[in-house]
Amino acid sequence: SVTIEVPPRAGLLFFTPSHATMRISRLILPLSGYAVLLYLLLLLPFHLYTPTRQFDLPNILWLTHLILLYIHEAGHLFFSVFGRTLNILGGSLNQVLAPAVWYVVAKREGSALANVAMFFTGVSIVDVSLYMKDAGLLQLPLIGGLSKSHHDWMNLFHQWDLVNESYMIGEIFFWLGMVLAAAGLVRGIMAAFRDAQEPATAQRFSR
Repeated sequence: SVTIEVPPRAGLLFFTPSHATMRISRLILPLSGYAVLLYLLLLLPFHLYTPTRQFDLPNILWLTHLILLYIHEAGHLFFSVFGRTLNILGGSLNQVLAPAVWYVVAKREGSALANVAMFFTGVSIVDVSLYMKDAGLLQLPLIGGLSKSHHDWMNLFHQWDLVNESYMIGEIFFWLGMVLAAAGLVRGIMAAFRDAQEPATAQRFSR
């Protein structure tokens, strides 16, 4: 019989994934996540642009809105000790501050999730902008079937004598939120590709 000796490293080399394969495998998870966020971003202009009585959202957008709604309602409680104006404003303020603080913390920690936090800060601003636009229209249903007298932004804009400008202000905040969300998405995708270029032992978690 003939015995063929295989060098000890030959088998390892044969089964070691190529650099390109490893790079692709490191891209699959983050890009899958960013694909979901892209879908969410594309839904915003169709469902959170114009206030309507029938507030019917696709599942993923409804879940996002529901989470923001709980943060919003908590904000009213947190800011209630600072007087009437901040009590009313506190809901919208809290739902924007929560992902913004997440962004600051993630950025300081050097986490790639900072880009995701930036994305959701933008989404939250878009969510608030719809409420702003509704101040002069009063179309959106309020939580728990509350009367329109409990409409946060109607009360705030009346207090500031800005009801006639409420739709325009909401429009500005809508596009501000869209730009911020898109920036977080683009930065996240770019960071994912940069991470995939690096050797596994040198993976960084910040951008």
